[in-house]
Order: sequence, then structure tokens, then C-alpha cells
Amino acid sequence: MKYKFLVTTPLQETWPSKDCKIIFLGEWCKLFTNKNNYEEYDYETLDYHWDDRKKLEEDYNYLLEFYEKTIKDLAIKMNEIHEVNFSLRYWKILLGPWLSLLIHSVFDRWEMIQVAINVNKYIETNILIEDKIKWIAFDQTNFKKLVMEDDGWNNFIYSEIIEFNNDKVKINRLKIPEKKKKIIIKERNTKITFWRIYHFIAKLFSFKNNSFIISSYLNKIDETILSFRLFQLPLFINPNSTKIFLPQQKLRKWKIEKKTVSRFEKFILKIIPKQIPTIYLEGYQSLNHEVKVFNWKKNPKSIFTSNSIHNDEIFKHFVGANENSKLVIGQHGGSYGISKLHFLEYHELSITDKYISWGWVNKDFKSKIIPLGQITKRKKPKIKLNNSKLVIIMLCNSRYSYYLDSLSISSQWLNYFNDQVDLITKLNNDIKNNTIIRLYKKDYGWSSISRFKEIFNNLEYDEGEIGIEKHYPQTKLFIATYDSTSYLENFGLNLPTILFWDNSIFEMKDYVKPLFNELKKVKVYHESPESAAEFINENWENIDDWWNSNAVKNAIERFNNSVNKQNN
Repeated sequence: MKYKFLVTTPLQETWPSKDCKIIFLGEWCKLFTNKNNYEEYDYETLDYHWDDRKKLEEDYNYLLEFYEKTIKDLAIKMNEIHEVNFSLRYWKILLGPWLSLLIHSVFDRWEMIQVAINVNKYIETNILIEDKIKWIAFDQTNFKKLVMEDDGWNNFIYSEIIEFNNDKVKINRLKIPEKKKKIIIKERNTKITFWRIYHFIAKLFSFKNNSFIISSYLNKIDETILSFRLFQLPLFINPNSTKIFLPQQKLRKWKIEKKTVSRFEKFILKIIPKQIPTIYLEGYQSLNHEVKVFNWKKNPKSIFTSNSIHNDEIFKHFVGANENSKLVIGQHGGSYGISKLHFLEYHELSITDKYISWGWVNKDFKSKIIPLGQITKRKKPKIKLNNSKLVIIMLCNSRYSYYLDSLSISSQWLNYFNDQVDLITKLNNDIKNNTIIRLYKKDYGWSSISRFKEIFNNLEYDEGEIGIEKHYPQTKLFIATYDSTSYLENFGLNLPTILFWDNSIFEMKDYVKPLFNELKKVKVYHESPESAAEFINENWENIDDWWNSNAVKNAIERFNNSVNKQNN
């Protein structure tokens, strides 16, 4: 029987010889920089399972339910292991971002292996014999990087899934010279040392213990004024300088026992002890010590943050342990309150006591939400009279899926990219010659700029290294190509901006659809490259007149009042 060969990642050491017919599990396997090599193969690429958006929504709801069940079981186990008695809320705050990311990402990898098995009866693959302990993360930040960017970690997870389904796939085990993964334990640098000392001193000179504010999303002047009014020094940020602890196999022999679960759920429960980051197991006791080093006082009346609730391990432990303190989380970017599916929005609302939104209210958490509006004041930029640039603000999501949201996921980015190419192609040459492509600050292996330059070699490119405000003076029109912070800020600053994205991918909550329909009527929002390009070509010489028309101003004002309030 002739077998087809399954390739799961771009790692060349797992690929077969070129006389094999291969199946690429997804577009993430085919790096643009490796195009000449993979095109020499006889290959096919599997369709991505979440191209079916109905399935995406069903899976999102299922995974949400599974997460809630699993975090309860894991909380019990963690209390037992560490001989503590913290609440479920504490463990949701500390472990929730990691556990949910594990569940979401591994489910995606699981489903794609099932697609391969279902489509092809006879498949084989290569699995590397390697030290699995090297794929255990130190903390949430490290784990997120592995999930989103590391071909090695993803190859390891695919291999574990295939081993779990070994009766369905012919496995060839390969022993190759293993590159030693260097664990670089950095000494604390001067910046971290400064902030540790500053935090310690700041709390000595804080005369009231009512509020604790950190990573607030306020600008520094406003945060300083607020802190002084509360009779304390501002903390600004936490350097999040957790130590790196190495995994110990003897601490990872525990299990989470469940009787009636699916095969996927069995797999997740099996790998939780093998994948839980060391800061939650081997390094857990250090969290109390770190809080003491920072001199953060116990039981403040309230704790406020916008940016530290996902990846800051010391802060998460501090918040969870102070169970009598009221947690207040502030919105820290776009898509919150707008995207139909948004796990991090759900997570933040489920753990917080109060939530400061930019204007929207989620009906499921209505009692928690304070629709205050944007809390960061921004200066109205000076615009040059001869401004002539069109700036296209790009997204680049990782090749591997992570948290589930309503946006382009994994290989769907290529369709998103092609939409931008269609838009630019349809622009008049005089506009095209004044276009700047503002790329996302991370590329995730898509080779965005190389892909663009292969088609548009003469365009100007900004690789996301400078702040977007540097473009304000010279820009006639911005195009926001995804549901992001940038267009909300531009609306607040009254900068001419149009929106263009595929609403079958960037799905919206029902209550915001009328707002976007109104923006669509006045040509602010476009759903196709043809519509956006036609509008720009026809109105380029009169953009300011269009933007300042009563119809556009009224639509923007109604939008802002509902989901993007300005506090100037």
C-alpha cells in the first residue's frame, strides 16, 4: 500500500526525500524563504479546519466550557501540591491565561491531525526522538512565545498527538544530533534592579493603603497626579523579574483524574503535568518572596491595572492572594467589546470586580462594567498642509493559532494578505506612489515584507519600529485593515481613517453591527478591496472635505459614544 507522507512543520529534519508524495498539514509548513525547496516536492496542502467559521464558534464555546471544568480540577490539584488553600478565583488569575492558551492551541493542532487522518487512510510521518523536557516553559510569556513562534515546540505537540493516535499513522522515529537548548539565566540588569528598589521605596512613602495601581495605561503625568491624590508614589510598571526554574521530573508525576471525557480531553489532562510552566510548580514558592522584595502591602482596598493581568506572574499572585481587595481592570486596546469571539475579554471580565471599558457594555457582565471611555489622553497632532501619504496599517498573526478570537487565524493570514494586495493593485498610480505599508512589529515567519516587495518593489515600508504618531503630520488618509487600537485612537484624534476588512473573518458582536453599518453608509467602513480602492481613487483630492462632512462626523460621533468614548 502506497503511503502519503505527513509534514507538520517547516523543520527540514522531519521531511522525507523528494521522491515522496507529501501532505502539508497547513500553510505554516511552507515558509516563503523555503519556497524553492518545497516546490520541488509533489505535495498537497490540507484545508484549515477553522475556515469553517461556524465550527470556530462551536469550538470556541466548547473550549470555554472545557476550560472552566479543567481549571476547577487543576485548582484542587495545585492547592494539594503546594499545601495551600487558595480560591478558584486565585488560580484563574494565576493559571487561567496559561491553561486556556494550552487548551486553545493544542485543540487546533489536534483537529488538524484528525483532518489528515480522516482525509488520508494511509499516512506516515517522521517523529524526532528528543528530550521532551526542553519544551517546558518557564512562565506564561515564555509559553506564549513557544506556542506562537517556535516550530520545535509545535512539532513536539504534533508528535505527541500522533503518538496518542498511533494506530492511525505509520510512525518513523528519527534520532538526530540534538542541539543543546541553552538555558540562559540572566543576571538582573540595572533597569530591573532600579525598579525593584523604586517599588520598595515607593511603598515606604505611600501614606494610605487604599489603592494599588500598576501598568494602568494612563500616561505618566496622569498616573502621577492620580497617585499623589491617593497619597502615594506612582509605581508605573512592574519589571516582572521572575527567576527561571528548571523542570524536575519528580514533581511532574501527578495526574488529573476524570472518568467520562473525550479523547482530546484525555490528551489535555495527560499533558498538563508535562507542560505546566516551572513558575507554577518548581518555582511557585518564589512568588511570595518576590512580592516581599517589592514591598507590596497586603490587602489594599482596590487594585487597578490594564496591562499586567496576563503575563506578570508576581502581580497575578499578588492580586489572587489578596482576595479581599477589589480588582479593577482597564481596557488596554482595540477589539474588546467589538469582536464576536474574544477569549481574553471573557477572562478579564470573569476574574475582575469592576472593568473600565472604552464605552461598551457586555450584557453578560453588565454589573461589572464601567463604560468610562479611553483613559489615555493623546495630543492632537499637527498636520502638514501638504500631507500626501496613504498609510495602510497591517496585521500579522502568527502561523500557529493561539487564543481564539474573531480574526484571521493561522494560515488565514494569507487570504488577508491577498486582500491587501488587491486593494493596493487597484489604487491609481499617483496614490500608490505615495503609499506607506506599515507592517506589524512581528512577522512570525510569514516574510511579509519580502512577499510585498515581490509584488510592489517601489512602495515605502515601515516595519513597525517607530510609533505610528510619527506618520501623523504627513498622512492624508489611514487605512485600518483589522479591528485594532489604531483606528479607535485615530477616530479620537479626528484623523481621516477608513476601515477595510472581511467581516466574515473579523466577525462582530451583534450590538455593534448597526454602528458599522452606519460607518459603511458614509464610506468609512469597507468590506472588500474593490470598495475601499474605488472610494480612495474617487475622493483622494477631497479627503478632508469628505471627513469633515456632517454625515461622517455624525457617524463617527455615534460610534465613539457607544464603544470609543473620548475623555479629553
